[in-house]
Amino acid sequence: MLDVLDDYLPPPPAPPLPPPSVSVSSVTERAVGLGNRRGTETRGPFAVVELKGIRVDVLVRFQLWAAGPAQAETAITNLNAQLMADRDSLWVAGFLRLALEAAAPADFVPAVPGWRKQADYRVLYEYRYQDTDGAESLIARVPIHSDPEVPNSLQRETTVVTDEMLRWDDEAAPALVVRGRFSLGGIWTLAFFPGPAASGAVTLTRTFDGAGGPPTVYPTLAAFLVAVAGPDPADRHAQFTFASMADFLAAFGPAGGPVTLGDWDQDAVPDSYQSRTFAVAPAIQLPSAADRFEITYQGAALDQVGVVYLRVTQG
Repeated sequence: MLDVLDDYLPPPPAPPLPPPSVSVSSVTERAVGLGNRRGTETRGPFAVVELKGIRVDVLVRFQLWAAGPAQAETAITNLNAQLMADRDSLWVAGFLRLALEAAAPADFVPAVPGWRKQADYRVLYEYRYQDTDGAESLIARVPIHSDPEVPNSLQRETTVVTDEMLRWDDEAAPALVVRGRFSLGGIWTLAFFPGPAASGAVTLTRTFDGAGGPPTVYPTLAAFLVAVAGPDPADRHAQFTFASMADFLAAFGPAGGPVTLGDWDQDAVPDSYQSRTFAVAPAIQLPSAADRFEITYQGAALDQVGVVYLRVTQG
């Protein structure tokens, strides 16, 4: 807050007059929503960032110096005019309220010597920041167990609930399979690799139940999308493979700033995930439950330490 207000101070006067200053005379903390929460910010379809804030009710004092009382009064008048003219930009910077509360007459300070003019402003300031609330990951799958009589018995039933999102890491890299009816308009990733990216290939497949023979392999991503996208695709049984994870992620454009989630090695430094997206236009249509789109990794798990969240969205 003071850094912003400091920019409004006039140039320092000639010595021996002191430089102008701005300081805090009093401060009281105010609440922002519930638990200082302002809302949620997404990275594409990933709701991973909590928007929070801290509000303070502050009495701010400007102190200006001049060779005479008239010059001191003029300096404060100009300062106030500039602050009022910039109310909109100050609002964006977090100044929810800024009002002149008191301005004592200029007084002469013999020890300097010089004339001093002070003005007090009442400020309601909101400091805004982002937080992931210590989240260690996104919920990509929910395992459900049913024990009819005895825990862990042979009659135990187990299933896993997922949607159009999954997680790949160095423990498992299951296929992302999306079935119709669905119109696939985008692919999103959140990826973190502390070292080299995984080297295994990543394959995109558009197919359907009962398709005969292997899918048509296309040499480029563009050719693949031309063949499978749109309301009347030329090929419903097609495939394209990225040679490596690095090639796969390179096809995506940035989607906002990085996201910090729980650290994979449990140290004190959170992991920074890069958010990226790839638009599919026209969308890939999956008109029935027999139609499906798959994203698969070459191995059963990533061959490097890291995490990749994948999600597809409607188009």
